[in-house]
Amino acid sequence: MKRVTRQRDGQQWIYDYILKTTGRPVHHEMDGRQVPAQAKSIRMVSKHLARGAENAERLARAAEARGDRHTARLLYRAASERFREAQHFTIPIICPRRWELLARSRECAARLHALANYPIERVEIPFEGKSIPALLHLLPDRRRAPVVIFYPGMDNTKENYPNPLDNEFIARGIHVLTIDGPGQGEALERGIFVTPENHAAVAKRAVDLLLTRPEADGRKIAVTGRSFGTFWSLRAAAEDPRIAAVAGAVACYYWDRLTIFDEAPIRFKQVFMAMAGMDDEATFDRMCEGYTLKGHAERVRCPVLMATGEFDPLNPLEDAEAVFEALAGPKEMWVFEDEFHPINHLEALAGVWTFQYVADWLQRAFDGKIPPSHKRKAYIRKNGEGLY
Repeated sequence: MKRVTRQRDGQQWIYDYILKTTGRPVHHEMDGRQVPAQAKSIRMVSKHLARGAENAERLARAAEARGDRHTARLLYRAASERFREAQHFTIPIICPRRWELLARSRECAARLHALANYPIERVEIPFEGKSIPALLHLLPDRRRAPVVIFYPGMDNTKENYPNPLDNEFIARGIHVLTIDGPGQGEALERGIFVTPENHAAVAKRAVDLLLTRPEADGRKIAVTGRSFGTFWSLRAAAEDPRIAAVAGAVACYYWDRLTIFDEAPIRFKQVFMAMAGMDDEATFDRMCEGYTLKGHAERVRCPVLMATGEFDPLNPLEDAEAVFEALAGPKEMWVFEDEFHPINHLEALAGVWTFQYVADWLQRAFDGKIPPSHKRKAYIRKNGEGLY
C-alpha cells in the first residue's frame, strides 16, 4: 500500500478545512477568498477555476469574431490567467490534465498577444541540449533600449507577467524577456527540473541571446523577479557581471532558513518537489541546503532593490536583512509595515501595483542615478511615508 510521500502530507485534512473556511490555499494570514466558493477541498479547486476560464475563453472568441478587439483582449487575459491558476492546483501535481490546462492558458495568451499594442515574440533559449521557452515583449518601434529579464515566482509561468494590457516596463521604454525557468510551466513539461543553480545558468544564456538582438542595449540588461524569482535574480547577478541591476518584490531572500518548506502550508513543498522531479523528501531536503544567498550575495556588485513585507512568513525579515547587508554594491531595501508575502496592491502605495514603483527604480538604475555608495533601507508605513 502506497504511503504519504512527505512527513506533513498527513495534515491534508487540516489544510482542506482551512481552505474551505478561508477560501485561501496559501497565505492564510491574508484576508479575502482566492478560490471559488464551490471549492471545499484542494482537489476541487482546479475544476472550478477551469470552469471560469472556459466561460471567459468562450466570450473572448465571440468578442474577437465580432471585431470587439478591446473587450476580446480583456477576456483573453482573464481566460489565460484562470487556466494558469487551474493548472497550478491539479491533483496529482504532474498529470495530463495539468498540461492540457497549461496549453489552454498559452493559447489564450497567444490570442491576447496577437491583439496587443506592441509586438510579443516567442523565443527559445538554448540550455543543456534542450531549450527554455520565453516571451519577448518589445517596444512598438523595436528601438534599441534597456531590457529586463523577468523570473516568475515559484511555479508561476511566463504568460502571467507582464500584463500586455498594462506593461509598466514598456511604458517606460524598457523591453521585457520573461521566461519559464527550470521547473516552471513549459520547461517543467519538457522535463527541465529546478536546482539551486540552474536558474542562474539560464540567465547567462538569456543574456547571450539578448546580445544577439538589435533591440537590446547590452549595457543595460537587468534581472527582476517576484517571490522565488527574487532569489533566482540575485543568484543570476552573482554569476554574471553583465547584469546591470537587480530589482524584485515579494521576498524569497534566503540566508539561513527555508520557512517556505518547513513552516508554511505543505502545498509549497509538495509543488516544489514536483518542480525538482523528486519524490524522496530526505533527498529533497539535502538539495534545499543549496537554496541560500550566503556566499553569493557578496558577489553581487550591481545596484540592487529588495522589497519585502515586514512579517513575511516565507522570508523572515532577519534573513532578508542579512542578504541586504552582504550585498557588495549599491543597494536599497523597502520594508512594508505590517505586510506579509503578497505585497502587490498595498495601502501604503495607494493600491498601485508594486512593480510600477520597481520599474521606476530600475529606470533610475539604467539612467545611472543610483550612486556607487548608495545604501538605503526604507521602512514604508501604511500611509506611504518612507517611500520617497
